[in-house]
Amino acid sequence: MQAAPARYVSVSELYSTDEVELLLDEIRELEPTSCRGEDVQDFEIAGSGCGAGAGGRSPAGTELTERSWDSHAQYRRAPPPRPRALAPLYCRLRHLLTPRGAASLLLLLCCGAACCCVWAGAGRAARLPHAARLRLLLLAALSSLLLHAALLALHVSRLHRLLPLAWDSVGAATSAWSAGSLALGGALTLHAVLAAPEYRWAPAPLARLLLAAAALALSGALVALALALGGARGWLRRRAAGAPGATYRAVPAAPGAAMASTSRDDPL
Repeated sequence: MQAAPARYVSVSELYSTDEVELLLDEIRELEPTSCRGEDVQDFEIAGSGCGAGAGGRSPAGTELTERSWDSHAQYRRAPPPRPRALAPLYCRLRHLLTPRGAASLLLLLCCGAACCCVWAGAGRAARLPHAARLRLLLLAALSSLLLHAALLALHVSRLHRLLPLAWDSVGAATSAWSAGSLALGGALTLHAVLAAPEYRWAPAPLARLLLAAAALALSGALVALALALGGARGWLRRRAAGAPGATYRAVPAAPGAAMASTSRDDPL
């Protein structure tokens, strides 16, 4: 069996006409004296008439009066968030034409070529005699490759200007590590191939590849040494001038400017 539909009881069925009039009189007595009926006679909620002109007509069919209240004006869509100040990203390839950029690129090529020679000739360095020397060469070449690639990317994109670091000292430290490790790994590998008795009967292609890796490592060590001397000289010059590179000074933004201007950017 279906349940009987619910029936809503109205107020007129609960109270008689006299009781309703009595309730209305009590409500009028409780109202403040400043609230009058004629003040709210022309008041209507024109929620559906947003965008209509004065004296127009809302889609619901109610005319907008001077005292109409636009409910949509109170619930308008929130304005879009203001754009944040982001870090500008450049592609300044002219840095590769400077002495420091060209030397960094040459060092990357030397380190990458040394790694390729070791991998092509030896495969797994653990299978060869004096494998510790080859591992040292690989460690020096790979670490130098990663460090100088990151520094070169920061300088090309000009993101290094946003970080409060003394880049001359950072470059000098990384270049000094590259120079020392590459020189040590290349010299030990060269000595192992030329002087160790285990490599006397080694295949000629293997010996040539290891000699090429050692030569590339020593060449990269010379380039890294030049970079370290240049970075140290720049750091000493800044220190003597009293302007350390680690001091960060924010650039004052123009009033009312939402984004940084790029009118003075250097060309590629």
